[in-house]
Amino acid sequence: MERFIQHDPLFIRHFSTLTWPFPVHNHNHFELMFIHKGSGYHTLNGERKAYQGKALFLLAPADSHIFDIVEETEFSVLKFTNTYLGGDNSTKEKDDWNKLLDQLIASATSTKNQLVGNPEDLEKISVLIRLIVAEWKTSSNPTNEVVFYLIRSVFALIRKNRHHSDMKAYVNHGDLTVDIMETIHINIENPNHLRLEWLSAKFGLSHNYVSSIFKRKTGVSLKHYIDQCRFQRIENRLLHSRALFKEISNEFGFTDLSHFNKFVKKNAGISPKQIRKSTTQDKFKS
Repeated sequence: MERFIQHDPLFIRHFSTLTWPFPVHNHNHFELMFIHKGSGYHTLNGERKAYQGKALFLLAPADSHIFDIVEETEFSVLKFTNTYLGGDNSTKEKDDWNKLLDQLIASATSTKNQLVGNPEDLEKISVLIRLIVAEWKTSSNPTNEVVFYLIRSVFALIRKNRHHSDMKAYVNHGDLTVDIMETIHINIENPNHLRLEWLSAKFGLSHNYVSSIFKRKTGVSLKHYIDQCRFQRIENRLLHSRALFKEISNEFGFTDLSHFNKFVKKNAGISPKQIRKSTTQDKFKS
């Protein structure tokens, strides 16, 4: 499988086609893909889903995908690094944007659904995306301030829709499981608040009830969901930051580096060092 490498913090592509021009691939960056019109199938990480009309997808660097187009499709693709949305602001704001990306990726992965299901908000995003593309054509500069704030506006609408669309495949809005998922995403760096005992106490329910309703609604165990969320964020840090392994280990509350290494290897099949080495090799290949 091919891996597409991008060094600029932002690159935007807009095109219409009857034939998807790229092979199955993944990236070293994030991609926000908006479909303005058309129909066909999008295969993401081996799962094939139909699309028709307006649709929005967010892809993480490790995601592999390809389109099988049935009706001519108009795409806008925003390719950006994990540091782009933080701009030149404080470390805390950069971290907040990184956490939002992690949460959206985790939600999209767990629900296997589009980011936004509300037709009115999809239309708003379509307008914003066209403004972004038009501005990019005028000045294809990653530091373009107009483009930067328009993209942030898109993510504001995505965040607003998270409960209504991301988790719709599992539960109705306001369901207990949504609250549990939200609590996990917020506390993913605090292992004490990921324990079944803490979650049960927070919601005033028994351990067995919390475990069983989560499994029944989502199809996966609570521990599996937590581990996947933690690993996705850790992998993002390994691939897209220069933080030391010890720093990442401390950030996610591991007692020592040995436990951190075992957790990564259990979930990835390879060590943290090998994950980071793959990024270095990609840079040399480009």
